[in-house]
Amino acid sequence: MQSFSFFRRPVAATFALAALLAACGDVPTQASTPPLTPGDTARAPAPTTPAPSVQPFFHGAFLGDANSTPERIGPAIREFTQRSGKQPALVKTFHDLNCDWAAGWCGQLLRSVRTAGSTSYLAIDLRWTGAPEKGLLDAINSGAADARLTAMARGFAAFGDVVLMEPAWEMNGNWAYAWQGVENGGDVNAPAKYVRAWRRIVDIFRREGATNVRWVFNPNVGNPVAAGAGTTHWNWYGNYYPGDTYVDYVGAHGFNAPRVWGGAWQSFGEMFNGARADHILGDLVQRFPGKPIIVGEFATDEGSGDAKARWITDAYAALLTHPNVVGAVWFNMSKEADWRIDSSPAAEAAFRAAMAEPRIRTAFDVSVGPSLGQLAVN
Repeated sequence: MQSFSFFRRPVAATFALAALLAACGDVPTQASTPPLTPGDTARAPAPTTPAPSVQPFFHGAFLGDANSTPERIGPAIREFTQRSGKQPALVKTFHDLNCDWAAGWCGQLLRSVRTAGSTSYLAIDLRWTGAPEKGLLDAINSGAADARLTAMARGFAAFGDVVLMEPAWEMNGNWAYAWQGVENGGDVNAPAKYVRAWRRIVDIFRREGATNVRWVFNPNVGNPVAAGAGTTHWNWYGNYYPGDTYVDYVGAHGFNAPRVWGGAWQSFGEMFNGARADHILGDLVQRFPGKPIIVGEFATDEGSGDAKARWITDAYAALLTHPNVVGAVWFNMSKEADWRIDSSPAAEAAFRAAMAEPRIRTAFDVSVGPSLGQLAVN
């Protein structure tokens, strides 16, 4: 794992994560996922050279664990807006299945983000108090979380406004998230369990009228279990894809931090579209051409000189000219590294310059899709 510059996001909840697992060996077989429904995509079209994007782009940010409270989120959004020069259209926060999305703390957070003028983007940890330490996906697929998911869905239905939801992120990682494939069999059957759990969650939400929720599929860049193994490995990200009728947006998470995890400094392009990333950004376009892309988390550590500033400039130049990318969420917290936009004056200046692009919007709009086709709203 030390040879990867992959980011490992600790869950912001009352659960303590176990130690990192040892990397699993290669299993050169394809995962046996549930059959695709008629609306699902199961093709990899030939690559094309897309025209530069002219569509709106939605700037997003995670503002840190301490700021992700009903009381702090509004001031944090305003402070970030002052530093970056632009209000984040999307504000990401992290939660588990214990949350009360009606009158409870989490529901208050939703309303605070709305009052501040942003749209909530929620990363959902699939655990709850009393959940099994092992076999989490089997437990969800057996119905053990149905009551909690039903209450959750009703809370969102009552909220009414559009919310982006990213259940069980980085499912192809190997850093002890209970929903990851390595924690649920670690073999060809694991992605199929993940697909069934995702579909069960979405079905419950739709049944309860929470059609205001938009579903975001965000694996980690590449394959941390077997770098460069490609589509033949059981842990390849595409094996976890729940199907077109269950996903509104696709994307990926990736962080550049060789000082933390070793390896070489990676540009944004290498991080998201290099060989070690399984060319994930390009692959998402080829396999799921009708799906808008939202990069769910990204950032870089400081390097030598103005390396971070140049990385930021190059990253947003790439994102803003990509025809399928409609948004990206900057991870603005000092954690494993100082990911914040103001980790240096040069980085902050570069970020402000990037945000000056007029196409970067401060309010989210679900009607915006890739130039190849508009999003089919569920």
